[in-house]
Amino acid sequence: MEIYSLRKKDSDEIMDQNEVIVRVGGAAGDGVQSAGLIIGKVFSRSGLYVSTYNYYQSIIRGGQSWYQIRASIRKVKNQGDDLDILVALNKDALERHTNPQINEGGASPLTGIVVYDRSVGEFKKYEGIKYCEMSLGEIAQKYSKNTLLKNTVAIGAIFGYLSIDFEVLAEVIRDQFGGKGEIAELNVKAAKEGYDTFVEKYGKSSKELKTPKKKLYLIAGGEATGLGAVRAGLKAYFGYPMTPASSIIHYLAAHEKKFNVFVKITEDEISAINMAIGANYAGIRAMTGSSGGGFALMSEAVGMAAEMEVPIVIYEAQRAGPSTGLPTKTEQGDLLQVIGASQGDFPKAIFSPRNIEEAYYLVGEALNLADKYQIPVFFMVDLYLAEHYETVENLNFDFKIERGKIAGGNEKDYKRYEFTKDGISTRALPGTPGLMHNEDSDEHDERGDVVSDAVTDPVIREKVMDKRMTKMKGLIAELPPTPQYRFEDAEYALIQWGSTQGAVEEATDILRNKGIKVGVIEVNRPFPVNPDIPRLVKGKKKVIFIENNYTGQLMRLIKSEYSIEADLITKYNGESFYPGKLAEEIEKKIKE
Repeated sequence: MEIYSLRKKDSDEIMDQNEVIVRVGGAAGDGVQSAGLIIGKVFSRSGLYVSTYNYYQSIIRGGQSWYQIRASIRKVKNQGDDLDILVALNKDALERHTNPQINEGGASPLTGIVVYDRSVGEFKKYEGIKYCEMSLGEIAQKYSKNTLLKNTVAIGAIFGYLSIDFEVLAEVIRDQFGGKGEIAELNVKAAKEGYDTFVEKYGKSSKELKTPKKKLYLIAGGEATGLGAVRAGLKAYFGYPMTPASSIIHYLAAHEKKFNVFVKITEDEISAINMAIGANYAGIRAMTGSSGGGFALMSEAVGMAAEMEVPIVIYEAQRAGPSTGLPTKTEQGDLLQVIGASQGDFPKAIFSPRNIEEAYYLVGEALNLADKYQIPVFFMVDLYLAEHYETVENLNFDFKIERGKIAGGNEKDYKRYEFTKDGISTRALPGTPGLMHNEDSDEHDERGDVVSDAVTDPVIREKVMDKRMTKMKGLIAELPPTPQYRFEDAEYALIQWGSTQGAVEEATDILRNKGIKVGVIEVNRPFPVNPDIPRLVKGKKKVIFIENNYTGQLMRLIKSEYSIEADLITKYNGESFYPGKLAEEIEKKIKE
């Protein structure tokens, strides 16, 4: 496991007054995540761009967890490499995140500040770090018997150091605790004492962090996907909780009445997908979702939706496998599973948003595409994208909802699966007069009558297969150009997909500053494979795929479609890429 500790700098101040990286470390049950989220909200409400990273275990209490927050006057694309400030809630976090032997560069001197409670006792200290011991627990006990309140005291301390307006912190704390009740006010008072005590004892940073007063929103990937789906007409979501797909369920369920969306927690994933298929068949725009293990249970029903030509969007949030693997760690290991879900050949599409804002917009396109082509569409994210928070600016709530070909009623000689030039037939909604037809999971003719009972009709089977698979031509034809980053004059092509965008782009900037002309092809629609990719890589000195999995699944997919020579950089230890380390690996590959 890679652990990144305090930044290497020439002074004990923040490296860049326009940016700061904070990590809260402790055990599960110490309130690490809630503390980190409060810090992120304070930064975003102060006008700073934020990106977070939540590292936690699958146990309820104990173990080691941390939450990293990167805030900047510039838009940040990932959690960053090393730290400026560490809040250590226990001795393990104090030692783990300040040890220079586990930092990039070995035993190089480190600088930065560490806020910790005096109760941790003796520990090994390292040169270059400013250790700020405080009576966090003692201050907390003035306001509550709950020891978690020491987190609030520590949060106040770091914002005192950064000279952030305390009223912004107070507002966030009150929101966190549901208003201006007694508990909220006790936390505000504890934070204020931590704020004042730190400044009195250790002073403020001489480089004041700039905080432009602009309106920014902090939202997580699951939340953004849910909100985007509602904007695109979602009326029902069916699912069974499984990390990290649960975040979309939590968000939609919490806003069920406000959004007028029906949310059903089913007994299992098989029920979830079948209910979603039934809702879509009835004309209700519905989704389902799960992570890899739960999605495996959905595979048979995926084929049924394809056979019956019922639209369905499935949210698939990847975590490290196989089996239950690393339940709370990130990976991009499900691409080939999703492509191969269910038996037989049938048309399908896969979306994979690169960031949280794109998840918001892209899910609407997925819902429209599913309705237009009457196919399963998979919306693939990973734990990193599903659960981390980013700031976004003004989101556009206007969206054109397209439901595709739906019969108006009383049509003469209605054929549900009529052979058409584009492969798309007009579908009927239940109860529409004059559109009687069969719907069956067996192969059928144009009317829906089964062709595999007493005698299989091979001619009809071939025609129906051709009809369905013709949809793939339309899907490919309307693929937008594959997004690119700094690619115009690139000599080396990097290919990434999904949430690795931020780290890959920042690594690209690092290499560009060294005179190495790299550019990025950013795949946000892995299937069908865009035919522009072989054209983009033509003539490049080297092509390098960067993936959060062991085998390079996107590389294998693209190579199966097109003959491309490429190298591969992978990461499969449960963590996301870090830009600085990734830049080093890319440079090594280029020089090989």
